[in-house]
Amino acid sequence: MRELPDISELLSRAKAGDEAAIREFVAEFEPEVRIMVRGRLPRLLRTQFDSMDFVQSVWESFFTDLRERSQDFENVRHLRKFLAAVARNKVFEQHRRLTRTEKYTLAKEERLYVRRGGREVGRDFPSPEPTPSQAVQAADRMAQLTAGCTPKEVEVIRLRHDGLTNEDIAERTGLGERTVRRIIEAARARMEGRR
Repeated sequence: MRELPDISELLSRAKAGDEAAIREFVAEFEPEVRIMVRGRLPRLLRTQFDSMDFVQSVWESFFTDLRERSQDFENVRHLRKFLAAVARNKVFEQHRRLTRTEKYTLAKEERLYVRRGGREVGRDFPSPEPTPSQAVQAADRMAQLTAGCTPKEVEVIRLRHDGLTNEDIAERTGLGERTVRRIIEAARARMEGRR
C-alpha cells in the first residue's frame, strides 16, 4: 500500500468538512476497510449482512469521531490500525448482539428454502389464519350456537367469539353483565349437550 504524502493535511481538511478531502480519504482507504471487514466477518453473519453495511458504519463512526474529537495519527500505518480496530469492533458488536442475546438470536431463524435433492424448495410455514376447512367448521359451530336465539343473543355470542370480555360485551350491547354471562353459559350448555 502506498503512503499518502501528507495525512495530517488531508485529515484536517476532512475535519473541516471539505467534501473533496472526505471523498479522497474514502477513495484511498475504503478498499482496505472492506478487506478488514471481510476478514473479520464470521460465516454466520455473511448471510445476514453485506460487508458494505459494516464499511459504512466504520466511516460513520470515523468521521463523527473526527469532528467531535481531535484524532491525531502519527502516520498512515497508525491510521490503518485505528480503522482496523473500528472495523473489528463493529463486526464483533453485531456478532455478539445476534448470537448472545435472546431477543435477536440467529438460532431462532430458519431458512426460507431447504435443499431437497438437487434443488431448493420453499419451506411450508403454517398460516396464522384458519384453513378453509377450519373456517367452515367454525361457521357451522356458530350456526349451531345461534340457532333459535334472539338477535341480541346472537350479537352477544358473536362478540364473545371475537374475543371481547363479558364487561365489554355488556357495554357494547347495553345488557347487564349477568345477562351476558347467562347467554354465554346457555350457548355453552347447548354445545356440550350436542356432543
